[in-house]
Amino acid sequence: MFHKSNILFAQMATAMSLAMSVSAIHAADTDTSLASTVEAALHDKLDGHGRGIRVQVIDGTVYLYGTVETYSERASIEDVATAAAAGHKVVDSIEFPPNT
Repeated sequence: MFHKSNILFAQMATAMSLAMSVSAIHAADTDTSLASTVEAALHDKLDGHGRGIRVQVIDGTVYLYGTVETYSERASIEDVATAAAAGHKVVDSIEFPPNT
């Protein structure tokens, strides 16, 4: 009986590990696709104002990085990214250049 339960436990552990791996691969594909969608929207809708913005997606959350000159440019970028993200959380880490 002990031997059979160990085999069953090993089979269950293997199945769970495989399911988690497939889930992680799917999440990575989804993150990559979402990043591409947001980047394309920034490029298409902002006439070049979104060129210096880096988009990263981790676990379905969109992160925006880069530097802009004005608050209105930052707001436009965030608005376009939020619309393209289709309900996913958007974290705006866009900065302004240091004063010189």
